[in-house]
Amino acid sequence: MRENRRPPAVLPVATVAMTPDLDPAKSRARIGELIVAAKSRRPDLRLILFGETILGWFHKKGESAAYHQRIAETIPGPTTNYVAGLAREHDLYVSFGLSERHGKRIYNSQVLIDPTGEIIATHRKFWMRSPAFHAGERRLTLADVDGVRVAILVCADARSFWLMRAIRRAQPDIVLASLADYGTDLRLNRMMGAFYDAWNVVANRCSEEPPLVWPGLITVTDPWARMRAHEIGKEQTLHFRIPIARPRAIGRLARRTYVLFRLIALVIGFAAAAFGRSLNRQMRGRSTAG
Repeated sequence: MRENRRPPAVLPVATVAMTPDLDPAKSRARIGELIVAAKSRRPDLRLILFGETILGWFHKKGESAAYHQRIAETIPGPTTNYVAGLAREHDLYVSFGLSERHGKRIYNSQVLIDPTGEIIATHRKFWMRSPAFHAGERRLTLADVDGVRVAILVCADARSFWLMRAIRRAQPDIVLASLADYGTDLRLNRMMGAFYDAWNVVANRCSEEPPLVWPGLITVTDPWARMRAHEIGKEQTLHFRIPIARPRAIGRLARRTYVLFRLIALVIGFAAAAFGRSLNRQMRGRSTAG
């Protein structure tokens, strides 16, 4: 990752909970509509993030692997070329996920395109759970956005302690997390910035792919484990202006110490809640038996 510019004081970003179509052509057109709408709403917008494999459904019951084989594209390819044109036209960085065809393999990939239309980063998801995709190489993907350091991950990659440590060592300003996630618990999302010691921007999908329902939780969290913005429940775009500040070593240590205590408190809270639920079930069982 090259850095040849002084980073801005603020980076205006947008994250999208999009409703993809089974037909990639319709999803591609929808990506374009959302880019145009977001830039019209916020002319100073510099980066827009879309979710994981947003060019189509993530899950198609009984035929997910065959479906992704059908819709997969090369990189570069039809959709990256289309989005590159929009990036140039609207002077914008765009990141989105798609099923990537590379030889005989299908990857779950996320691309980042700069305002000149160049693909400056491609991340292949490596923590794989779906048999529809081949696991990518375990690696840290970094890019430069107007002099701002960004890291890219796709959904379950967030489970990798190796990646978490690699991101923390690299000290990016922002982590772009592209998800296909049906979770609704804000507590975990709130801690994501703390895990990586960076701002965290989450994109998602809001759709029904029977039997799965994706509620479209999108969030922006800061390195202090604070939720700064979030939306859920419909297709929408969330805008936020991220302040870019790089603390000195002592400031970073103080923040990490504070966040560590918050993480410990969160774990204790989860454990206490689980114990409480277990105890209530036992008490109800005894009451019924009596």
